[in-house]
Order: sequence, then structure tokens, then C-alpha cells
Amino acid sequence: MAPQAMQPKAFTFTETARHDTYPEINPSTQDCSGKSILVTGANRGIGKAQVLSYARAGASQIAVGSRSDASDVVAACLAASSEAGKAAPAVIWVKLDVCDQASVDAALEQVKKEFGRLDVLVNNSGVLHPAGGLIDHPTETYIHTWDVNFWGTYRVTKAFLPLMLEGGDKTVIFTTSVGAHVVIPHLGAYNIGKFALCRLAEYVDVEYGEQGVLCYSYHPGGIITDLSLNLPTHVQGILTDTVELGADTLIFLTSKKRDWLAGRYLSANSDMPELMALEEEIVKGDLLKFKGSFGD
Repeated sequence: MAPQAMQPKAFTFTETARHDTYPEINPSTQDCSGKSILVTGANRGIGKAQVLSYARAGASQIAVGSRSDASDVVAACLAASSEAGKAAPAVIWVKLDVCDQASVDAALEQVKKEFGRLDVLVNNSGVLHPAGGLIDHPTETYIHTWDVNFWGTYRVTKAFLPLMLEGGDKTVIFTTSVGAHVVIPHLGAYNIGKFALCRLAEYVDVEYGEQGVLCYSYHPGGIITDLSLNLPTHVQGILTDTVELGADTLIFLTSKKRDWLAGRYLSANSDMPELMALEEEIVKGDLLKFKGSFGD
């Protein structure tokens, strides 16, 4: 599918489209002091960039969630905070397999013991198997894609919500994709799951928003990562964004609690100052949400 065939609003809702980080979202100018953060899938790629940006923004407690050892990322967070002139955070590696309920439960207990609270949960763990049509795509990898991307997010969010309801920012992020908005042959397992995550974010909002929970889905940009190398070559060609764009945008968004974002789909390609200026228009029109309900 050619890039122009995709819905442009799925990439950016603002007139200015961003593809790299920029001064207004520089994490060293943001204030995340006092915040307790958990990022899943944080040992490499987008997740690693996110925890480093949180360190540069002065987050007080950072949990690096991953299946494999992430001691190098813990050390990198401490270095990043020092280089940004911020106080050293408490950083821990949380061994976490989002497909294993026992692992998720153990991670919750570790965060409770070490931090005692959680302000921001970033569900970043994801997988993208080599593409294939419904018949050709092996059933086990199709199901595994959902088990990581959708059910993994479900497991972690359900486990950690009670802790988050005890206080703090109560902010939950679902890492989704522009793929949720498009139909591209052979990418059904991935794109449909990302679509479902956007809707799940809306459900978390309507079911727990009155208790102070803020949940929204987030596209970190089109970034070449180990996962995206499994995309068809013609799709890889439109992945021109930097990993810093996705990470720094997230830190800008979560540096303060922005309740009006509840249940919405956001893209790092949108210019954040321009998006913030559109708050009244977005809220009034109930924009940046998937539509469709009885009575529409």
C-alpha cells in the first residue's frame, strides 16, 4: 500500500508532522520528579528509549520490565539522569513475561515492595511475526501475536490497576500503531490486535475514569526496529521516524496528567504544542476516538 493511501489523520492530527525529536518535547526540560514509572518491553528499542527519556526527565522511580536481563539499561538510566543534571532515580529491572500470568503477578509484587506505588504504566511489549495471509500465517504465531500485543497488555493492566487506584497519576498507556487504522494484506494478526487495543483503552476509560484512571493509546511513530524488519519491504520504506521522537513525545504527554486525553488515540507524529492548542476542539467533537455505538 502506498503511503498516500493511508489515512493522514492516523499519522498526525496537526498541520505540522514530526519525524524526529524537537525542543518542545526535550525530556531534560520536562519534570517527572516524584513519579513512579513501569515500562514493559524496556530492554531494547522503543521501550529502552522511553525509560532513558524518563530518566532525563527526572522520574524518581523507574521499573525496566523485560523477559531478559536489563542490567545494562538500568545503568544507562542512571547515566542519562546524571547527564541531564537530574537526581538519580531508583531504577530496578523487573523480570516480566507478559504472556505468563505468574510472571506478571511476581512483577506486581516486586514493584509494590520496591516502590509501593505506580504513577505511569507504559504497555510497550510487542511482537510482529513475519507477515502472512490468513491461510498461510501459522496459527500458533497468529495467536502468539495476540497473546503478546493484546492479552499481554490486558494481563499487565488488570494486575497493576488496583495498585494504581491507591493513588498517584493513575495513567495507563497502550502502545498501538497506525496499523490499527489501515488494512494491509498479510498484516492482519498485528493490525487487528492494535485496533483492539485502541478500543480497550476506551473501555478502561469508561470503566475506571471516574476513579481517576487516565488511559489512552499511543502510536510512537514509524520506527525501524528489530520487530519492524518483519514487515513487507514496501511498508518498511515509510518508517522514517526516530526512536527519540516516540520516547520524548510520551514523556511530554505524561509529565503532567492530561485528563482530556482519556480514551483517545494519539500519534507521536503530531506536533505536541499544536495538539495541546486543539484541546477544546478535540473534546467538543469527541475526536481521536473510534466511533460507533447504538443510536449513532
